[in-house]
Amino acid sequence: MLTSLDKSQFKIFGERGLPESYPIPNQIEGLLFYIQRNLNMNTVVYVLNKKNDLINEHHPMDVYWLKYTAGGAIQELNVIQNQLAFGYKAQQINNHTFEISMSYDKLRFFLVQNDLSGYHIQTKINGKQAILNNIYVYADELGLFPNVKYIELYGIELDSQLPCYHKILI
Repeated sequence: MLTSLDKSQFKIFGERGLPESYPIPNQIEGLLFYIQRNLNMNTVVYVLNKKNDLINEHHPMDVYWLKYTAGGAIQELNVIQNQLAFGYKAQQINNHTFEISMSYDKLRFFLVQNDLSGYHIQTKINGKQAILNNIYVYADELGLFPNVKYIELYGIELDSQLPCYHKILI
């Protein structure tokens, strides 16, 4: 189950990109993680796709925008956003685990069942296994497509249960 993290919990030296003023999505049933960007505070959310307590084996996550700049309206991803930026592909490993591939293919994400009904996204953050909470993307908007400069991963280490962070230069 995803819990909100106070960004001040992270002991990070140097500059962090994620603005403290950005909203944290709350009260979203099945929220796995979310992505925010420097361009505005609109947020892409990834939620568990279940029906009648069964996960959709072909499409285990629903992905959509929370448009905070439009009063929190929900909007589907467009085709380009889905194919080139925020969409994903899932491969089922077993009854309780899926490997998730996203546009930045150097990271491995796994959708893992964590108890009888809960799931989380597991990945390595700063070299340690962690539950992913959110991602921040910093990009320059200079051409037809944004040029991503870096991404930041925020989560909770599985062993210590402490907040963790990692900045990846692209």
